[in-house]
Amino acid sequence: MGCLYESHHEEEKSETNKNIPMLFLLGEFSGESNHAWLNPKNHTSNSKLIKVPELEDQTECLASGFGWLLIQSRNTSSLFFFNPFSRQRINLPYHHSVITAAAFSASPTSPDCIVFTYRMPSVFGVRIDTLLVGQETWTRHVFIRDPSLFGGSIQAIYNKGCFYCVDPYGKIATFDAKLRTWNIVRGNGFERARNYFFEFNGEIFAVKNKSDSTFAEKLERLKVEGGTYGWEEVDLGCLGDDVTLFLGPYGSCAVPGLSNVVGMEKKVFVADRRPQSKCLMYNKSNGFGMVADAGFFSWCYAPIWIQSS
Repeated sequence: MGCLYESHHEEEKSETNKNIPMLFLLGEFSGESNHAWLNPKNHTSNSKLIKVPELEDQTECLASGFGWLLIQSRNTSSLFFFNPFSRQRINLPYHHSVITAAAFSASPTSPDCIVFTYRMPSVFGVRIDTLLVGQETWTRHVFIRDPSLFGGSIQAIYNKGCFYCVDPYGKIATFDAKLRTWNIVRGNGFERARNYFFEFNGEIFAVKNKSDSTFAEKLERLKVEGGTYGWEEVDLGCLGDDVTLFLGPYGSCAVPGLSNVVGMEKKVFVADRRPQSKCLMYNKSNGFGMVADAGFFSWCYAPIWIQSS
């Protein structure tokens, strides 16, 4: 099948470089089968489009994690997992619902992988579908709730047995994968803004961007106590001196152990699709940044962080 990325393919085989997420540029429209990679370490992208036959249909990425993408075909509405590094594909049973947010609990090769999908609340309540990978049918859960209490999830994150849903105002709702219960947690959200959410060391964080740029304005940590929640502003240093942040609209992550990699130490990488897919890098302490432009890849290429598993 050939290499997914060419000039930097060999160097990425080392254990250190294996931990560095790559930015996969997924062509989402018009039956696009051409895609590309951007290497944040070298600040370079492939000069050539890469054909991926497994992604020939018009596709949309719903979530990324554990080295895998959760993909939905816009033509057939079918769902499948795809590993861009190995090109392995795992098809899922047909899913009869519009998906607002999705997440999964583990690598789809794990027997414990649960797929979670969420549909925007309606007069009929909240609809959640779950699937234990390997099963043939989805399990539907419908919860009658006042839609005004939760504005509809923009992102779902798995943490400690629960799927956390975050709405545009920072309000929190949780779905317990074992008990199959849905709970809207009472508390105060935050002013609506572009935010990136990620899990690190068993905690959930939100990074708020400045309104006029892609620079991170502040880091907030979710605190849930006694059935209520709150967002606590913390310093980026609370994650550790050797942690590098990779933020994006399809999934974000904090990666430790990159302090000895030149160009990766104490950095924040933001993948943004305005006005074209590109990657912004800056030092966590002073905000000074530089842009690694993905060349001619326009806004129709979705920038997705993915780490080799």
